[in-house]
Amino acid sequence: MNRLQKGASALLAGVSALGMAAPALADGHALDLSGETVEWIIPFSETGGSARWANFYAPLLSEALPGNPTVVVTCMPGAGSTRGANHFQEQSYEDGTLIFGSSGSTQFPYLLNDPRVRYVNGDLNVVLASGTGGVS
Repeated sequence: MNRLQKGASALLAGVSALGMAAPALADGHALDLSGETVEWIIPFSETGGSARWANFYAPLLSEALPGNPTVVVTCMPGAGSTRGANHFQEQSYEDGTLIFGSSGSTQFPYLLNDPRVRYVNGDLNVVLASGTGGVS
């Protein structure tokens, strides 16, 4: 099995777990995204590796989420990824139709108290982790 196949298998396992866990939301309501569009914000350029990663995984995520919603990747580069992260933090996303793709490039400005940061790292709920590049 090559690296791409291993990565896809790991993602499917992780996303499948998300799909099974989604009906057990804290308020007791099942998540059904039928007919919905899930916007996946990537805080980097559409020509970069994070955009390629997200565009590769978007159809797999669509298949795994309850109701098989359309997953659309929106690239929002700027300010070392803080522009997209700040935008995500300012939105209402409790209905599951807005998700965020992060990396160490987004975590470091928060940890280093970058004055551009308006997001709170602790407010993010991790639902999928994928080793890429030097992290694999």
